[in-house]
Amino acid sequence: MPLITLAIEQFVQWRYGFTAALGVTLLSIGLKTENGTCAGIGGVLLIAPVLQAGS
Repeated sequence: MPLITLAIEQFVQWRYGFTAALGVTLLSIGLKTENGTCAGIGGVLLIAPVLQAGS
C-alpha cells in the first residue's frame, strides 16, 4: 500500500506541483488519523492547483 501512495504522490507532484503533492499527503494523513482539520487543509491544497490550471 505505501508503494501505491508514493506512486500517486509522485504523479500528482509531476502533474500539478509541490502544493498538490503536499495536499495529497495531508489528506491521506488526515483520513488515517481521523483529523478533519488536516484532511480539510489537504483537500484545499489539492484542489487549488487544479483550479488554477483550468483558468
